[in-house]
Amino acid sequence: MPQPETASGFGERLLDELGLTTSLSGEADHPAVAWRRAGLLPLSGPADGPARPPPLPITTAVDGAMIALKAISNNAECLPLNGSLLLGERARLTGSKRNGRSTHGGHCRLIDTADGRIAVNLARDDDWGLLEAWLEEPAATWDDISAGATGKLAAELVERGAAMGLPVALDQLCEGQPWFKERAFSKSNSQPPAPLVVDLSSLWAGPLAGSLLHLSGAKLVKVESLNRPDGARRGNEEFYNLLNAGKQSVAFDFGSPEGRSGLRQLLAAADIVIEASRPRALRQLGIEAEKLMAEKPGKTWLRFLAHGEDENRIGFGDDIGVAAGLSTIACQVWGEPFFVGDAIADPISGIYGALAAKASWHQGGGRLIELSMRDIVRYAMQEIMPGDALAARAAEWQQIAEADTTELYPMRLAAGQAEELGASSKDIMAALC
Repeated sequence: MPQPETASGFGERLLDELGLTTSLSGEADHPAVAWRRAGLLPLSGPADGPARPPPLPITTAVDGAMIALKAISNNAECLPLNGSLLLGERARLTGSKRNGRSTHGGHCRLIDTADGRIAVNLARDDDWGLLEAWLEEPAATWDDISAGATGKLAAELVERGAAMGLPVALDQLCEGQPWFKERAFSKSNSQPPAPLVVDLSSLWAGPLAGSLLHLSGAKLVKVESLNRPDGARRGNEEFYNLLNAGKQSVAFDFGSPEGRSGLRQLLAAADIVIEASRPRALRQLGIEAEKLMAEKPGKTWLRFLAHGEDENRIGFGDDIGVAAGLSTIACQVWGEPFFVGDAIADPISGIYGALAAKASWHQGGGRLIELSMRDIVRYAMQEIMPGDALAARAAEWQQIAEADTTELYPMRLAAGQAEELGASSKDIMAALC
């Protein structure tokens, strides 16, 4: 049975794709062992059955990315032990457990249709108000959704839902596509020793990328709306601090001319920008990434997209993982579909995003990088083995995971409390004037 690529070899491949040729060294645990030691074993499998680690070297892919990030960072010792650890941090803090066809909190579920399955993610209260128009019949509960979807085609439901702004995805193994696309702008011959990173993102993927850049030596400014701050502030406080401690918080009223002007001023000064909103939302605020890129040589703009082919399509970590093919593989190997990991597209994309931004800055910047979270997950799944070989690997890796008795990777501790909303607004803006 062919063995997965080594983590260091995978990291070298990532850097090469990002324009850097570097030899790496570093060890990583076996994928099944790393999955267990990251605390992920309780998160994958049927709700009333045994844990089912995926027969895919995902942990090798994220460990390789972390090895690569450390290799191009001056203070590698400040970065996490490995990439695998980051995949299970939130679940270990919140006590999340596997729930088969539903995520732990029940916001995202696998729904059968007339010709397949889809993932439906209703994490936002407003999404429930769209269900009747989406299904073209009354729907107020998950049972209503299941009943309404039974007689409809999966692709049509996804197409209509995506157009309405619903996070829905086909449960299928997607074709491998480039995990990032970039446009070149003017580079800088003298990058600052500590780049200013302005992070417009929220929840997990973008904030994790920003946190890793901060740990690697960058100055981080977290930007939020006064009226709609990062929803993660309402979640687990310890996890929020883990991602956001050490960042300076700036908040604007985006509905006011003063707020929009302040935002543009801050973005103009940034060496690296992280954003995960739909580009048209920024354009409505008068923010054009391409114009800001042209005005400051050396700037890197990192844009997280749920699905690379549609910049305005909505998606979250769990449904994006389904769109990449994780539940399809689970069904192929174990005979039933289920969610794999905890919003797994978020931490994987966060690690890859930090690496892409750091590699760009290392080479003089001047890049607008669009990351497709779906294609990052598919890339991390690596080459899919034929059915019989994959089933044999699944059985073998499950035995390896269950036999491992080593302690889980030690949890990281937050560097302190994350700043209150807008705590640094006056100081940051005064420094720019």
